[in-house]
Amino acid sequence: MPAPVCSCTGIFRQCYKWGNGGWQSSCCTTTLSMYPLPAVPNKRHARIGGRKMSGSAFSKLLSRLAAEGHDLAHPVDLKNHWAKHGTNRYITIK
Repeated sequence: MPAPVCSCTGIFRQCYKWGNGGWQSSCCTTTLSMYPLPAVPNKRHARIGGRKMSGSAFSKLLSRLAAEGHDLAHPVDLKNHWAKHGTNRYITIK
């Protein structure tokens, strides 16, 4: 199965792996949609953390989409499936 994407900026951007089977947006937070996400001024090589989805939430989403007849051979667009709450943790993109 291909990595999920997010289309919040109008272009499909592949998400980053996060945690144990989860995914993190490369282009949006709860208040901002841009690519790349802006850097954190006081931390070198760190960007503002994107929206996240845990591995268990992603599994449930895949099960629901498969039950609805969605073709999982194509990347899943997580744009409308992110959690509504945000995070203030920083990420490092290497």
